[in-house]
Amino acid sequence: MLTPPTALPGARFRVHSEDPTFQVRWLGGARFALSGEVSSAPSADLDVDTPSDSFEIPLAQRSTAEHAVAALERTLPRGVLMTRTASDDGIEVLFHEALVPAAMPPRLRLITTDLGQRVRQLDENAIEFQGPTSGDCLVTILCDRRRSTIAIPGGTSARATAARVGASMPVGYRALVDGAIVRVWKDADFFSMVA
Repeated sequence: MLTPPTALPGARFRVHSEDPTFQVRWLGGARFALSGEVSSAPSADLDVDTPSDSFEIPLAQRSTAEHAVAALERTLPRGVLMTRTASDDGIEVLFHEALVPAAMPPRLRLITTDLGQRVRQLDENAIEFQGPTSGDCLVTILCDRRRSTIAIPGGTSARATAARVGASMPVGYRALVDGAIVRVWKDADFFSMVA
């Protein structure tokens, strides 16, 4: 017999404004609608409560819902995410709480025997191939401490090289290939089986 899931309390988030012309409506759960414009001089505060923190966001006179959402995005504590949707009279926001912190992206590096192949590092886990290979070469793909080596024929385009590299990731990693760009992520299924 399975144990039923434990329901989380619904009112874990609260957003409130004292300004009469800047409305904040609770739409249920963690969804709120913001509309209007701040009329209080010189400013008004937007009171925000999250499961991990409570804070106030100052809003200048004539601030709109767009300004409030931008300030909210900058101020939210770690582990709380927010999505926004434009509505007829303002903006709807939905808060999400991350119960498990996100894993760091893996470090992706390449070693190639082709001196003519140009590769640009876009991010810790992303690379972009720029131009074709000049001759037959070996490419070693390093993700954190794991590696795999593949052979690439001469004259292979940047897109085809990216596709080959993306399909040959070391065990425990997956790649998302977009044209000549390769982004690498840890394979959650593999790491949960190992743990």
